[in-house]
Amino acid sequence: MAEGDDLHSFTSIMDALVRISTSIKNMERELLCPICKEMYKQPLVLPCMHNACHICATEVLLQQGYICPDPTSEPTSPASTPATRSPRLGRRIVPKPERLDRLLKSGFGTYPGRKRGNALHPQSVLFPCPLCQRDVDLGERGLGSLFRNLTLERVVERYRHTINVNAAIMCQFCKPPQLEATKGCTECKSSFCNECFKLYHPWGTQKAQHEPIPPTLTFRPKGLLCPEHREEVTHYCKTCQRLVCQLCRVRRTHTSHKITPVLSAYQALKEKLTKSLAYILSNQDTVQAQINELEETLRLTEVNGTQAKEEIVRLMNNLSSLLEEKRAALLNAIEDCRQDRVRRLQTQLQEHQAMMENSGMVGYSQEVLKETDQPCFVQAARQLYHRILRATDSLQAFRPAASASFSQFQVDISREVKLLTDLIFIKGWVCC
Repeated sequence: MAEGDDLHSFTSIMDALVRISTSIKNMERELLCPICKEMYKQPLVLPCMHNACHICATEVLLQQGYICPDPTSEPTSPASTPATRSPRLGRRIVPKPERLDRLLKSGFGTYPGRKRGNALHPQSVLFPCPLCQRDVDLGERGLGSLFRNLTLERVVERYRHTINVNAAIMCQFCKPPQLEATKGCTECKSSFCNECFKLYHPWGTQKAQHEPIPPTLTFRPKGLLCPEHREEVTHYCKTCQRLVCQLCRVRRTHTSHKITPVLSAYQALKEKLTKSLAYILSNQDTVQAQINELEETLRLTEVNGTQAKEEIVRLMNNLSSLLEEKRAALLNAIEDCRQDRVRRLQTQLQEHQAMMENSGMVGYSQEVLKETDQPCFVQAARQLYHRILRATDSLQAFRPAASASFSQFQVDISREVKLLTDLIFIKGWVCC
């Protein structure tokens, strides 16, 4: 009896480990830059609500002749580049050349993401988003107008710590052998052991006022700042769907816009995201049932489609050569209908399978909900909520995209045999 209990306990543990491993693996997909296919490093939020590493976005624009800030320079804004050049730079993947050819309308000046030109007025920069496959308007300031996704950076760092739980961060100032770091400093952008932290933050100096944080290899600003005015963001413009500072709020561009305090936007969006996520989590059985129904419908579509073709072939073989054209037309119609149904059903099946595999998105959502920095949460949750909402809508309005029946192709040739020249089997059929 004890052995049976031990076996059951072991099986439960293994099942839990498999679920955790799958969830972590799926969530990793949410943390990969669509350009370099590696973990995000200082991601920027594009207007289409997708993300891209700052260095990746800069390289895409540089290939088109834009004048961008040096990627190796010291960061000067929430959307600026890393302090050190990424070792991934030499093997970075960029969008296809044919899409990059359409990157720029025309431009002037030296804003980030700006191409020199002879125009008297600056024009918008277009960035080819590799996820939505369309050109995204970055405005006149190019990359300089984009917010840095600090919440996504925090999730990436927590994920790295989870998969490398035993990987210690070493002090950057110790003489060999280095000691393990115990503190980090946002102002110094370095990690220290206890002794080195005291040494480089002497009592009675301005550095002694630096607030220590846990050791890290990624240093971020304390909060989101307006990319244009370098002021703390305090409000959210519902019309523009963008965080704004006090100076942005009084500008003419936001006249008559619906502007709310960031706390209100934080509370409203967090409540919506929490409810939508709870709905998805509580309906996993429903999703699986819908997947099973789609798989069965897809199977019946294949079987019935094949049977319908065979029946048509049997009937057509009894007719003379005058029926050959009609036979080919009917077969093509059935095949087109079958392919169309299979395509739609497979697409729908993949969408529902993605909902079951969305533990990555769910895990990412749960991590985002831990965010306490209100502007950062609003920035990250806004794009995530739209994805959750689409999954919810698909779940609520479910019905198979096509029917498995091919009954509309059943034909009766008893009367038409005598009228071969005017033979029409099916009138006004519609594939549904």
